[in-house]
Amino acid sequence: MGLLAIASAKGSPGVTTAAALFAALWPRPSLVVEADPSGGDIALRLPGPDGQPLDPQVGLLSLVAAGRRSLYPQLVQHHVQQVVGGQDVVCGVTSPEQAAGLNQWPQLGGLFAELPGVDTIADLGRIGATTPQNALLANASSLLMLVDTVPSNVVHLRERLRRVEESSGGPIGVPLHVAVVAAPKRTRAVREVHEALERAEIELAGAHHLAFDPTGARFFLGQVVGNPDRTALVRSARPVVEELAQRTSGYYVPAAAPEPDETTEQPVPEAASIPPPPTGPPGVPPPPGASQTWGAGS
Repeated sequence: MGLLAIASAKGSPGVTTAAALFAALWPRPSLVVEADPSGGDIALRLPGPDGQPLDPQVGLLSLVAAGRRSLYPQLVQHHVQQVVGGQDVVCGVTSPEQAAGLNQWPQLGGLFAELPGVDTIADLGRIGATTPQNALLANASSLLMLVDTVPSNVVHLRERLRRVEESSGGPIGVPLHVAVVAAPKRTRAVREVHEALERAEIELAGAHHLAFDPTGARFFLGQVVGNPDRTALVRSARPVVEELAQRTSGYYVPAAAPEPDETTEQPVPEAASIPPPPTGPPGVPPPPGASQTWGAGS
């Protein structure tokens, strides 16, 4: 159906966590794909529904090996695993050395963008001018870059986007969104980052706020039992997911929004609550954002 790419410019301010979060709130069936050549985290963080570890050998690497002659949608299902709670994932490589053998990045973009009945949320990790996962952007409906409020990291984001544009010979070619990870009441930071990128003549399709909320993030690391709907992270993510899901479906209609207040947290649109995750077998962490179980997608 569609492909949303999530990445960062420096380090990794929660790209994998954001991918799991967005999949939990996604309004349609979704598949999380770890397309970070530096190595995936999901198999290390989260168990399967039976409480057993995921198989790190089943995922992107096995998919490419099986499709070395031809990659087609029906092949993907044999390389998908479920994490506790029911979210489908394609685990990434376990090391950069494994990624060196992947030479089908351009084909992967078309494959994941055209899966029947499923939207793909791809964790690209850190991207730059020559990173191979950039090839997926040719088929993405949107690219969401994560950045925090540290000024040097905003500069790194600006320069990295410039290098990516230069390497592609022009604009990146996909609607570019920025999610600023900031304290719940620091909505002003979003405008500051937006203005900084505009001054650098980097065109944005949207600038969004994701609350810096370690407690909320732990739900997507499988470490806390409770109700994720109450966390600032989930509340801040809802409108971002709604807009990006509409863009991914091709039926996005932009709506006029009031200017953000500089000192107070903005109200979040009402949405169906996410029920508490199931406890699962003893010793199994709660789901990372499994949308079938939480009633927010698949």
